[in-house]
Amino acid sequence: MSTDRTVVDTAAGTVRGLDLDGVLAWRGLPYAEPPLGELRHRPPQPVRPWTGVRGARRFAARAMQPVLPAMPAPVPVPTPAAMDEPSRISENCLYLNVCAPVAPGPHPVLVWVHGGGYVVGAGPEHVGDGDTFARRDNLVVVTLNYRLGAFGFLNLGETHPHAANGGLLDQIAALRWVRDNIASFGGDPARVTIAGNSAGAKSVANLMAAPAAAGLFHGVISQSGGGDHVAAEEVSAALAARLLALLDVRPNRLSQVPAAELLAAQTELSPFGRGMWVWRPTVDGAVLPEVPVRRVADGSAAGVPLLAGSNLEESALYLAMDPWAGDRAPRVLAAAFGETGAQEVLSAYRANRPAASTREVNAAVMTDERYGVPTVRLLDAQSRHAPAWRYRFDAAAPWLSPMLAAGHGTELPYVWAHGADRRGSPLSADPVAAELSAEMHRRWAAFARTGSPQLPDQPEWPRYTETERETWIFGTERRAVADPGAAERKVWDGRTWASGTWFE
Repeated sequence: MSTDRTVVDTAAGTVRGLDLDGVLAWRGLPYAEPPLGELRHRPPQPVRPWTGVRGARRFAARAMQPVLPAMPAPVPVPTPAAMDEPSRISENCLYLNVCAPVAPGPHPVLVWVHGGGYVVGAGPEHVGDGDTFARRDNLVVVTLNYRLGAFGFLNLGETHPHAANGGLLDQIAALRWVRDNIASFGGDPARVTIAGNSAGAKSVANLMAAPAAAGLFHGVISQSGGGDHVAAEEVSAALAARLLALLDVRPNRLSQVPAAELLAAQTELSPFGRGMWVWRPTVDGAVLPEVPVRRVADGSAAGVPLLAGSNLEESALYLAMDPWAGDRAPRVLAAAFGETGAQEVLSAYRANRPAASTREVNAAVMTDERYGVPTVRLLDAQSRHAPAWRYRFDAAAPWLSPMLAAGHGTELPYVWAHGADRRGSPLSADPVAAELSAEMHRRWAAFARTGSPQLPDQPEWPRYTETERETWIFGTERRAVADPGAAERKVWDGRTWASGTWFE
């Protein structure tokens, strides 16, 4: 028997990982066969076993996606050595990564689903190996890649019945891998929490609603998500028809199109930025029987604790990318509710913000339509069936410009870096930010361990109910507030709309 503690047996074969000075890491572990050729738009297939010892020391390639220009990360990466290579993309992408304490388990498991609008991103992005949770909190952390854009969410109808939800099926396959293998890495398959930000948060809501994912997880953390960002079949079918016309190819010949050409057509149809929120899972009656939040309201994830929240100024990120994005609020609202309904929503925000400019009002509407209201509705739905806790992140990011204060994604380093623990982290230079980060990190770890974010040395975080809507504010002060933003939230009551895109 090997004395190398990084050598582990999985159901498909033996792997060798890394010793990271107090924690163990395995990178690039296959959880499904490469989706190449005829498998391109098929459900993920089981991994074929291998012989010998497979190296697991390097992150796998990212899923096919636009390679964006190099720029400073909006969120500090935990450790530079724990980054993948953003320019390395491939269809051969169905891999996950594990980071575990050296101490023997079984330890609770935290599975992180990356965001990126279902078109960009990778498991290690913004979180590295997840070694802070493994080192400080004795959690086993799993990150994963899944198919994106036209490779993971292309509705090809009867030609490939599940292609519209291939990326979601990838996530389910990864959770099955966790169920079957994580004990070998010191994890407890009976204590699995799924968590994500943005499209990752929407993904965990999809998993709460997907029948095939039932029983594969025992807690959920949703950071700026909601449970309604899915497409009706006719919407995703029309998008697929446009893509096929652009390529001048029939669905049954799509597997022969080179990956680079398929990606180029996707990018032409939906350029990154202006193509935001175009690609997403489809309510197909099978993988996703209904809009996720409705399934959750009916008890599809009964008994599974939920921690969910959003950021005070979510739209700040999109306004930094496109200063006119919020100006589309009247048009978006009119498309959803008609001109009268649009004016009712806008009037409620103006009345509650008498000193705000039109642009500031529109930005607030964008924040709530995209994330605030969907998050509340997900909490309403799940709190009927399980314990739930809501947060709102109000803090500034000391390393970013003031215009991005509490913008989309700025809570990530607070959760993953644990304040000043991370050498070189911008949080370490700001005592207030470091203290806030330490609390957020510890509450997330407590939730993964126990199904509750309560800490013995911190004030009680009241459970969320539809009547009180108690919310923990993470800001300069940390405190519980009943139904913050109630005046604006109420104007959305009774309104339903199809979550679309704010861009032309």
